[in-house]
Amino acid sequence: MPGWYLTLSLALYLLSLAFDGAQMSAGRHMPALQMFLYGPWGVPFGMFQWFANPLFGLAILCHRRLRRLALLLGLAALYLAASSFAIERLPDNISYAFSERIGFGAGFYLWLAAMVVFSAGQAWQCAVARSRNEVPAWNWLDVTLIAALAVAAYAATQMPSLQFEPGKVLMPPEPVQTL
Repeated sequence: MPGWYLTLSLALYLLSLAFDGAQMSAGRHMPALQMFLYGPWGVPFGMFQWFANPLFGLAILCHRRLRRLALLLGLAALYLAASSFAIERLPDNISYAFSERIGFGAGFYLWLAAMVVFSAGQAWQCAVARSRNEVPAWNWLDVTLIAALAVAAYAATQMPSLQFEPGKVLMPPEPVQTL
């Protein structure tokens, strides 16, 4: 596998943020960018799949110096990401009620594909590279894609349509008092 696997996986990851991550009942959807930003808030509900993101990031960072560790991290990220198929309900950012997940959007599958491409490429590099000098180094496109990811994440925090108040999900609604 040529050395472009890192660039391709970063491009797929960035592209995944432009699509829906999940399709929910009642015609609702959840953008992958919103899932990326607010994923850690799933921990109180037993949803740990978001942690595939930092594992994937660590795998990318150490892909050259610690080839085998990067492969293990990439495979762990892939496992966590694939465990998303077990998610049945998700909160939305409009009503803060949980909706049934009826499917995944293109963003989810691109996110998963990014981890598959990285893991396959890293496995290939572990098998054929004799030293870290034979593993492809960062190129300008990789750095540009990482910078674009940071800009997209920052811009998303400023978008009103993606605003999410986790406290509204964690706290039950206050009862309405009538006279």
